[in-house]
Amino acid sequence: MLGLLLVLTEGWGSTLPYIYFGTFGGMLAMWTYVLILYRRVRSHFGEPYHRLDVAPDGLLTKGARVSVRLPDGRWLRTRLPDGPRVQLAGERRLWVLGTGRRVFVRPPGAMWLRSGRIEDAPVSGATLAEFVSRHPTPPSRDPVLAAHRAFQVRRAAVTGVTFLVLGAAGLALTSSVEPEPGGVADAAGVGGIAGGSAVFVMLGLLTAVGSLRMRRPITGDSWVELRVALDTPFVPRARTAVRLTGWALYPDGRQTRFRLVADISLATNVAVTGQLWLVGYPPPGKPARAALPGHPCLGSFRPA
Repeated sequence: MLGLLLVLTEGWGSTLPYIYFGTFGGMLAMWTYVLILYRRVRSHFGEPYHRLDVAPDGLLTKGARVSVRLPDGRWLRTRLPDGPRVQLAGERRLWVLGTGRRVFVRPPGAMWLRSGRIEDAPVSGATLAEFVSRHPTPPSRDPVLAAHRAFQVRRAAVTGVTFLVLGAAGLALTSSVEPEPGGVADAAGVGGIAGGSAVFVMLGLLTAVGSLRMRRPITGDSWVELRVALDTPFVPRARTAVRLTGWALYPDGRQTRFRLVADISLATNVAVTGQLWLVGYPPPGKPARAALPGHPCLGSFRPA
């Protein structure tokens, strides 16, 4: 509406309508897609998941696109990030929600869904996925954890660069545009774009620094299992980061209060099993990285 108002008041010669149409139009399209997917998932509430065991020669991949052969000879096509794709190559099992041509899938242990389609043939050009051993390995040699970490670094880098480019473009635009005399809408719009662009630049810098920190290799040579008791019952929410607090018992008998910030999959596993796995044995009182052996999930453990 604001972009339309600017068109009516300032005309198509102004650059601001295009900025507003592009920014808010993109946000509207994204949230419309999310709501459509949510509506599809909601129609399956109450239905059971179906276990799909993958045959040794029934998993084909092409980049992020995965094709899984069904028992009737058809193929389930979906997209999976690096970590879950490596997990599937070793575990060879998926959970499927729905019975039509459009379904939802998730790997074991995941608390998120990916949309999929049932087709007569796999993705064109897909090749047979190489088997990945599920034998327990130290954190530094865990293939699923390494793939998940690499994906997080790439995603953070792309997000940071996108924020920086948008912020720099907005600042360059506002520095070259002069509000017309009496053009209240343009003056307000230029100020708003300048402020939003500065926020984008700051977010881009923070994300870029975070991606550099995530590039540090996982050096832990052993998994350390803690027994935990949470302060409050855990209720999964539709968000990416979850904070848990409670008491943790170390293998040597030490007890400490802790705070865990983790993705929804790791937090749910901790709440259900009462177990928390750390990457290496941390010094007393020092923070540590939390994960789950053989699964693409990470978190930050900090003693209180």
